Amino acid sequence: MSTYESLLARIAAEPANDEPRLVCADFLRATDDARADLIQAQIALTGRLDPARRRDFQRRVAALLEAHGRRWRKPLEDARATDTRFTRGFVEEARLSEAHLAGHGEALFSREPLHRLHVETQSGKGLALAAGQPWFEQVRYLRLEGSGVEAAARALASAAHVSKLSGLALAGADDGALQALAESPALTGLRSLSVSGSELSDDTAAALAKGKLALERLYLSGTGLSDEGAQALARGKGLATLQLLALNRNALSDEGAQALAGSKTLLQLERLELSRNELSEEGALAFRSAKALPKLRRLELLDMGLDRRELEPVRKRLGAGLRL
Repeated sequence: MSTYESLLARIAAEPANDEPRLVCADFLRATDDARADLIQAQIALTGRLDPARRRDFQRRVAALLEAHGRRWRKPLEDARATDTRFTRGFVEEARLSEAHLAGHGEALFSREPLHRLHVETQSGKGLALAAGQPWFEQVRYLRLEGSGVEAAARALASAAHVSKLSGLALAGADDGALQALAESPALTGLRSLSVSGSELSDDTAAALAKGKLALERLYLSGTGLSDEGAQALARGKGLATLQLLALNRNALSDEGAQALAGSKTLLQLERLELSRNELSEEGALAFRSAKALPKLRRLELLDMGLDRRELEPVRKRLGAGLRL
């Protein structure tokens, strides 16, 4: 492995850390590579700058990308990767098909510290092949779209190299795929799961609540969950680490809201979204007590026509954290 490849590997392993990027910039400057200037300029733009200095850096970044961006992007474009942009000197996010990911992933990941992928699935086989390769451990966030989402999700549940995946979004998934994910022994690093817009049963909510995932953020808006699903979530010991729960646009009534407010397991929950459900003021008032989800700081009850005066006890508890 060359020095540059070693530096890229360190950047990929620590995507939030600027220090290895600056070390890489020093290395590239010694070879007169203009990417060094891009790294330093884009990192500078993430800090506090006076307006004139910020404009200078912005112009410098634009000039560098105009002069060199096409050449730097060419390996990604050759692999049919799209929606790429440079962040702190490198391409971290891309969109591509599962077939191109399986066929070109190793080469792509050796050239840029990619860690956010939007993958168009067909059968799930390409995603299964990619997730079985060591280089896939670089992926931290994955969004799956297309006709093969269910098969791809099932493949992830048993893949060999998904332990560092922390965020997963599925644009369409069935109950079987979600239940497989809930029981996955491989997704040990998963902290955020979004399946909003998928049509799911209350049984899937129960599976997630009893599952092995140590989730901190769970997005289940527009999934058709009823009060029974909310009750299952409220009882599930598997959601003890949850900090955010989004249940907007479902079929929840006061009964579901009261179950959530009385949960003895959702004790770390800080944000709860219940907008556009079928709640009345009675259901909303279940959250007026400080004992109801004791760490709750934000409660969203938008677009339900609730009476603000009746909900003053909830406002007294949450202040600006209550959204009506």
